[in-house]
Amino acid sequence: MPEESKLIQGVAVERDENRWWYHPGIPDFDGTEDHTPFMVWAAEDLKTWSMDCDLDDHPYWDLTSNCCGCVGWYPESPGPEWFLLGIFDTEDGPHVQ
Repeated sequence: MPEESKLIQGVAVERDENRWWYHPGIPDFDGTEDHTPFMVWAAEDLKTWSMDCDLDDHPYWDLTSNCCGCVGWYPESPGPEWFLLGIFDTEDGPHVQ
């Protein structure tokens, strides 16, 4: 019998010192780099956008700065029925889901 899916709800976003954050209700998926299990799990509407879509200038993009996070970026959910799943770094810079 397949395992029943559990819906998660929005929670308070408590970011770390570099301003990254992941929703505590996201399953571990055994630490795999394969994003397929996450995409299947999040099968509903999932929006992703990058910090550079919100901010034109940020120390993260300045290679001479020591900025290693997304301090100063405060992404918000796209509407009242949405909540954030994570604020994280990628090869293309900071993103939020």
